[in-house]
Amino acid sequence: MTPLILWLNRVFRPPHAAGRESAEAYSRWEHHWGREFARVFMEPAGDLAGKRLLDVGCGLGGKTVAYAEAGARAVGTDILEANAEQSRAYAGAERKSIEFFVADAAALPVRDGSFDTVVANDAMEHFSEPERALSEMRRALRPGGAIWVFFTPHYSPLGSHLYDYVYTPWCHLLFTRAQLERAIRAVLRDRMRDQASEGIETRVRSIMESYDQDLNHMSIDRFLKIVERTPGVRVSRLALKPAKFRALAPLTRVPGVRELVTGFVTCRLERVS
Repeated sequence: MTPLILWLNRVFRPPHAAGRESAEAYSRWEHHWGREFARVFMEPAGDLAGKRLLDVGCGLGGKTVAYAEAGARAVGTDILEANAEQSRAYAGAERKSIEFFVADAAALPVRDGSFDTVVANDAMEHFSEPERALSEMRRALRPGGAIWVFFTPHYSPLGSHLYDYVYTPWCHLLFTRAQLERAIRAVLRDRMRDQASEGIETRVRSIMESYDQDLNHMSIDRFLKIVERTPGVRVSRLALKPAKFRALAPLTRVPGVRELVTGFVTCRLERVS
């Protein structure tokens, strides 16, 4: 199967994934997309300017900085200290005074109702306890406030998050974990020819550990069921963006099929009690 996956890597173009050069580059990539999310979604809804905002799963801080630039009094949190440190460094370089702290999304150390807006951007699919995380975000939000959730659903073409190594869409549905691991090892042996095999194996283990542990297989339907089970929140906006071709947009309204053709989910929730 490895030869087939490697051949398909030559057939399919690699997805454009910027910011891989360094932590600083990734923060800049986040910053760019944070501005887009703010401009297209959050600003028109009135959820940024003058609002106290909590960015849950803030990554390397670029999006948090973008929300602050749009007028929010932003605070960021991430489960990894290294991410919080990079976030602080990036915010400082952008001359933004933003607090970043380390916390599990399922146990946020914040007061009830202390934020006007809560954001989980590229995070819902990574939370180890997504239902508790959403409950905590609701608790942190004042009544009438908004939770914005942006995520790539599990069954989408890039839901594997392995697109830096395997370019085949839906590869995690088409191939077994063992087949993907062998293919990634072959890719890395070609890319890291000047490195010892031990270093390559360490990298393979790191990638597969992330594949096993950092993804919760969050589908659209699973997310909506979690929302239904979370007291005091309601969906005020749900947008499903096709993975590639706009012509596929009608299929995002078809149950079942939408799981496969949706590349990105945007959901605005309101706290109603």
